[in-house]
Amino acid sequence: MRIKTVNSLVGGEILAEPIVTEKNEILIPNGTTLKNEYVPLIEALGIDSVMIEDPYENYESPNSIIDIAIFNKYVEKVRRLMESHIYHGGKSLKEFEIIANDIVRDISNMPSDVIVDIKEHNSNLYEHTVMVTLLSVLVARKLKLDNKRKYNIAVGCLLHDIGLRFIVTPYKNRDFINADPAEMFEYKKHTILGYSALDEENWISPISMKMVLSHHENMSGTGFPMKQKNKELECKIIQACDAFDCMICGMECKRISVQDAIKQMIDGIEVCFDKKVVKNLLSSIAKYPVGTTIKTNEQDEGVVVSQTIDPENPVIMIFNTHNNGKRILHDRLNLMLEKDISILKVI
Repeated sequence: MRIKTVNSLVGGEILAEPIVTEKNEILIPNGTTLKNEYVPLIEALGIDSVMIEDPYENYESPNSIIDIAIFNKYVEKVRRLMESHIYHGGKSLKEFEIIANDIVRDISNMPSDVIVDIKEHNSNLYEHTVMVTLLSVLVARKLKLDNKRKYNIAVGCLLHDIGLRFIVTPYKNRDFINADPAEMFEYKKHTILGYSALDEENWISPISMKMVLSHHENMSGTGFPMKQKNKELECKIIQACDAFDCMICGMECKRISVQDAIKQMIDGIEVCFDKKVVKNLLSSIAKYPVGTTIKTNEQDEGVVVSQTIDPENPVIMIFNTHNNGKRILHDRLNLMLEKDISILKVI
């Protein structure tokens, strides 16, 4: 499946996930073929993007960072533990120890040279939490940190946004640059509130606690809440990985494409992010995730169907339009080998 903005719907797309109201009531079920007249209704609900089925899925072989079923189990565990803590009198979060160790093990078992497909996705606190943890532990492995440091990184990441549960300011897919000062103040409190909420969790290491407090700090000392230039590698890792996933899912900012997020990460080196951390993060992330529709320098249109060991040069297939107007795929091209063909732009 893939995410698509509502204003780009042309009709005929099939919903991969249901469209729901603010009260979580299903308005349009998954599997529905969208009609043009649905678009104004969806927009009236304030929904700017939907998940649709990928018409080329049978041709594609994506590389997930971990199996999607395992990912979803982690998301559900994180949701259950956080909600139990919030709604049941500060119930201990110690069970996060198990999740942290399991994620370190999962990442340790990954092939070392795999390029993973991470697409733009909807802003969900628990999915974001798990993705940031996976990316951070992956970077830690590339930097050859020992298992103890990987575990501490995993714990800090799993708990880094718990403070968002204590604020009322909306933070999904919004631009805080021109936000009302009162709202901005409320939003920025989430780092301190999260840190304070963990005060009695004496099983959490000091560095994991510092990650929770400082995940929005940056290299130039212009972040928040303390405007600190953190020297700890653990803090630098979460700062980069959190920012990247926020960009592509619209957590605490407007969602942008994977390609634009990669550019912003590179542009932010030494200003916001540590160069070594960004290099190792981006070395594992596909610039053009499987399912991305593209145009080549030869003006052919196609779709990315798998990855090579080069994150910028995937395997693509080209569209061919039959007389009946139906598009089919042909000519599988490995762009690592096709030196004269390159991706010109994303469609």
